[in-house]
Amino acid sequence: MSQTTASELSGAMQDQACQWIVRLRADNVSDADREQFALWLAASPAHRQAMDAMLAMWEDLEILSYRDASQAESDPAYRGASAQYPDGPAQYGRRRWLGTGLALAASLVLAVLLSPGLGLGPDSQEYRTRLGEQLAVTLADGSTVKLNTDSRLLVAYSNSERQLTLARGEAFFTVQHDTSRPFLVTAGNTEVRALGTAFNILLTGEHSEITVTEGVVRVTELNAPDTRAAHSELLYSDQRMRGNKAGLSAADAVDAESLLAWRDGKLVAHDMPLGALVTELSRYHPNRIFVAEPDLTQTTVSGVFQLEDLDSILLALEHTVGVRSVTLDDGSVQLIRAPL
Repeated sequence: MSQTTASELSGAMQDQACQWIVRLRADNVSDADREQFALWLAASPAHRQAMDAMLAMWEDLEILSYRDASQAESDPAYRGASAQYPDGPAQYGRRRWLGTGLALAASLVLAVLLSPGLGLGPDSQEYRTRLGEQLAVTLADGSTVKLNTDSRLLVAYSNSERQLTLARGEAFFTVQHDTSRPFLVTAGNTEVRALGTAFNILLTGEHSEITVTEGVVRVTELNAPDTRAAHSELLYSDQRMRGNKAGLSAADAVDAESLLAWRDGKLVAHDMPLGALVTELSRYHPNRIFVAEPDLTQTTVSGVFQLEDLDSILLALEHTVGVRSVTLDDGSVQLIRAPL
């Protein structure tokens, strides 16, 4: 989608976008409001362009401000008032968008503009990404987080600790060392304590997977049964550990850079079963992808794939492992054995 500036959009469309921004930042915003916003955003490409343009203005410290939602609706003069955001746009790094303008606008509103109305503390933030979207964030202490597709992260800083919760999805953390305030990330049934390091957490349901790329972390089991002590292990660079309700797995050696190639928009496969590849691709693309013939799921695949380019991936599979893709009427993608 080509970039559209605010000057190229109608005044009415700008008004609607600004009114939604103000409404979604209100303390009394409801789930119904959010549902109505999603419907408005999806109703027309012009709505998505308007929201993108207004958010782009915000990032340039030029976003229009309304005194409140009711005044915004009745008095266009308030559109000229400049807004001063204490956190500023500098904390939000480069974003990689694998989806459409809908994902761009909706995620930015939810992850950035809704924070004052989420009921979190003054030093708390919530960040979200939609399916097929990534977001880079610089936190208040200089630590950075990169969220992968369909993820949700809660951040709560205090004078004594830096507490984060990965509620869904995947995130890569690069932590600024601060001995006076531990950096703690809770994900499912595990807690990760960073010691000035870089690490990744993938949360799938109740299963967490921790991978370290630099330094060392301590992984501790939460909610251990009364019959035994909680597991707690150190995890070093190029090691991975998994956790669930049963406890922690033993650490295994991995090629962390290849495993975490998603940070560059890539998927690196080394003799990966086709079924596992399809599962991974489904994390980034809205259309259902499935293998029609069960015996094909164990066919191994190797290569480096661009996550945002599903068509190229499907074409590569046809040329390398003899798997053909068929797009069905409902938009789902069926993988079958290519004819000889």
